[in-house]
Amino acid sequence: MYHHTAPVSSFYALYEALRIILEEGLDACFARHLKNHGYLREGLEKLGFEFIVAPEYRIPHLNAVKIPSGLEDLASRRRLLNEYNIEIGGGLGDYAGKVWRIGLMGCSSSENHVNLLLAALENLIKIK
Repeated sequence: MYHHTAPVSSFYALYEALRIILEEGLDACFARHLKNHGYLREGLEKLGFEFIVAPEYRIPHLNAVKIPSGLEDLASRRRLLNEYNIEIGGGLGDYAGKVWRIGLMGCSSSENHVNLLLAALENLIKIK
């Protein structure tokens, strides 16, 4: 006899996520993520960020970039969260304190979200 309760809300969330993807269409969903990745890449590179992964190995929904000199990892991410309501991930393992992981996933993969992040990063860089 199985003594654990299945995470029913997770099944509903998965169902809804798949429904939204199918409504948009897989090709359109993939194209949107790729377009917004390119837009983000161009903007980050203009601000002096470097990607840690070679272009042929990148995935459009997770972008790992080196933190430019002059920006402190935790303090900068905390300001992004508190002042702009933008959450990005820090590096893990050997990359902790050196890399940021910027997600463009699902409905967060939009030109508006990219614009908000780029404007916030530009402000952080000016203030440093």
